[in-house]
Amino acid sequence: MSLAGHLSELGLPDLLQIVAMAEKSGRLDLTTRDGEGLIVFRAGRIIYAASNAARETLGSMLVCRRLISEETLRRALDRQHRSHEERRLGSILVQMGAMSQDAVEAVIYEQVQHVIGELVKLRDGYFKFEPMEIPDHGEVGVDAREFLAREGFNANKIALELSRLADEAKQVPGARAVPTPPANAATGRARSTKGTTTDRGTKPSSSLGTILADQPVTSLTAEATMEVLRAGAAVLSRGVLLLVERFGVTGVGQFGLGEGDKAVDEGIRNLWIPLDGASVLADVVVSGTAFRGPLPHTEVSELLVGELGGGWPTEAAVLPVKVGPRVVALLYGDGIPGGAAMPALARLEARLAEIGAAMTSPEPARQQPS
Repeated sequence: MSLAGHLSELGLPDLLQIVAMAEKSGRLDLTTRDGEGLIVFRAGRIIYAASNAARETLGSMLVCRRLISEETLRRALDRQHRSHEERRLGSILVQMGAMSQDAVEAVIYEQVQHVIGELVKLRDGYFKFEPMEIPDHGEVGVDAREFLAREGFNANKIALELSRLADEAKQVPGARAVPTPPANAATGRARSTKGTTTDRGTKPSSSLGTILADQPVTSLTAEATMEVLRAGAAVLSRGVLLLVERFGVTGVGQFGLGEGDKAVDEGIRNLWIPLDGASVLADVVVSGTAFRGPLPHTEVSELLVGELGGGWPTEAAVLPVKVGPRVVALLYGDGIPGGAAMPALARLEARLAEIGAAMTSPEPARQQPS
């Protein structure tokens, strides 16, 4: 079963359910003017999802959620580096007793769902599902496999969850909005789509390493995340690090909003702000230059300040973290609480530039024997 066509005629929720019901293995590529995406299936279950937008590494997610400490991550990464065989970070943390397997899988599932939630918004582009024999293990470097699910996730369940979130987003301002699946999504049958093909017989074989190498990703590591937050905390009263995605920015971590408060951290990590309207955040992403001054009373600013609390700041700053010419993250900060005057930001800008320069361009997945 091969499928190809336009996303406006057959949306991603449809495609997920078709592949799930047919229990097919293979790769689904999405290509639009806005970006690209990749979803890998094994027997109809999703084992990997990525786009060419920047993302956090698993280590960054775990540290910012306070599920592990920076020291624990350092020791796990050291073991991973010294290993002579393929070892994923999550498996090492489980072996160390730092996390349970269920906890690791829950974070991976959330990341996969989040990526697909972004990809489902792609409408003006093309899809192609190519059936392949996907091996159970081997030939994938540990970096690329951070978010690879060994058993896979139920594609039909994810499609239904996206529908639920779409309904909720209609009622909640600033929520992570996703389009509602087309009316025939539950049938699992493809529409008559121009360019769509069906089963062509023999399925090609492909290693996971080869597939994942086709979709390199710029990653915000735990080290980079913590360095940005520490640099910001040394200058600003409070702040939040935002990862720049295709359609908006999402919260990564914070300082000055309640040290060690998991509820505050969770609120920041659930924060998602669209970039399709006028806002200081969108201006900095487009221009790549920092903002400092009174914060305009836009819908985006009110959403951000409302989440942070403490009243409206007299002055705020939004600083870019850039990898080459591309803005991959934003550091927002202000003088609340206390209304302290904002100090000079030149040294902080220089430090963020150093951190961005250290985030090298993504490389193909490392190949290792099974």
